[in-house]
Amino acid sequence: MNNTTIIIGEYTFSFDEVRRILTDSKGSTVNADIHMISKGEFSVIVEGRSIHLFLTGSGEGGTSTVNNFIFPIERETERDRLSRKLLKDSGSTSHAVTLRAPMPGMITKVLKQEGTSVAAGEGILIVEAMKME
Repeated sequence: MNNTTIIIGEYTFSFDEVRRILTDSKGSTVNADIHMISKGEFSVIVEGRSIHLFLTGSGEGGTSTVNNFIFPIERETERDRLSRKLLKDSGSTSHAVTLRAPMPGMITKVLKQEGTSVAAGEGILIVEAMKME
């Protein structure tokens, strides 16, 4: 479940972070050789074509400069998609949802109190399951 969807301009790609496989919007594997030159700068060879890529911004958005053309980037992880689906299915406007774990666990520490604002990526609580936190 470590898939990240990246939308650059009109192109949509999905990157499996575990298997390190890049696929296009049709699900076909994209043969890409990616080398990081410096932070945010990459040399990418896609099916024999060389692309010089700069990424700016972080989190869900930013811009990409591809061969001197600037495109907005939208980034969405599998977790983002599931969170959005949970909120939509709950019908709630308060963004409060009930999460169910696939295995039993115990809450060992609460990091945020009720009513506190939470930013994307911030921890809310720590759950211990199978001797792991």
